[in-house]
Amino acid sequence: METARPSLVVCLKRFSLDDERLESRLAGNPREAGSAIRDAAQRGSDAAQLILGQLLLDGRGVARDLPAALTWFERAAEQGNAEARNMVGRCHERGWGVPQDYVVAAGHFEQAIGRGHVWAKVNLAQILMRLGDPADRPRAYELFRQAAEQGNLKAINSLARFLEEGWVVPADPAQAASLYRLAAERGDHWAKFNLATLLLAAGDRDSALALVADAIARSDAGFRRRAAPLLLERPDPDLRGLGLDALARAAAAGEADDQYRYALALEAGLAGPPRPREARLWHRRAADQGHADAIRCSRRATALRLVARRLLHRFTFAGAKRAPVPANLQPLR
Repeated sequence: METARPSLVVCLKRFSLDDERLESRLAGNPREAGSAIRDAAQRGSDAAQLILGQLLLDGRGVARDLPAALTWFERAAEQGNAEARNMVGRCHERGWGVPQDYVVAAGHFEQAIGRGHVWAKVNLAQILMRLGDPADRPRAYELFRQAAEQGNLKAINSLARFLEEGWVVPADPAQAASLYRLAAERGDHWAKFNLATLLLAAGDRDSALALVADAIARSDAGFRRRAAPLLLERPDPDLRGLGLDALARAAAAGEADDQYRYALALEAGLAGPPRPREARLWHRRAADQGHADAIRCSRRATALRLVARRLLHRFTFAGAKRAPVPANLQPLR
């Protein structure tokens, strides 16, 4: 998920786990690790409750269950766990196991900020920007600034955006580029994307394309599905090609929505000639997962193919029974 898990030591029934050993145990035997963490969570460990919530959110070692994930985050938050309080906010922000509600989410982020949680500052600032009220921008800027000073890469990228656009502070493109580069060099994918935008405007096309390609190759499906439409609307064919690559990589992760979007892009030829055969394949993959629009597209394509075959057969053999057959081709009796 998008929120980083803090360093934790979870005391389980017969062993204790730090971050590295927990990841190793989850990779080796996820069900056993999930069961042990659940046991510790039920015995009241707020660290285990937080991790169990994350496992339920991700579907790792346990079946994915968003309402249950929220419940365990809430239990840990009630014990004063700041990361858990931040995750309760994330659940309300994203609609994970509860109806989406930015106002409720903001309240939880405020509580986590009160306990010094850096990501909560970023999350609250993003909500303030998303709500679109210019009066909230100074608070958002200050939250991003504080989080950036604490080394948060997303905050550094967002602070650069304020400087690029001249929000709250005077526009400073050079300083914006410097901050984008700093965050990009440390691995922030949106900083790479934003720096690439500035490089394109400055005429450094090759460096820009390399940055975007690197961001797509190293990122997750969330970044890819958001970056793809921004790239596909560009007139530059290489950028559109990268947009299609982003969709392809997202589709390969297995989400039906991503597979359907990729199929549509292939069908429409958004980055080159249409590729109907590949489009049908991805429509079928999405349809096999129950995607309603993909099912309709697959059925329509199947029906059209049947009609085409019948028409081809009709035109090919029209009048064949009335046509005279040469004597030397008469069937033997």
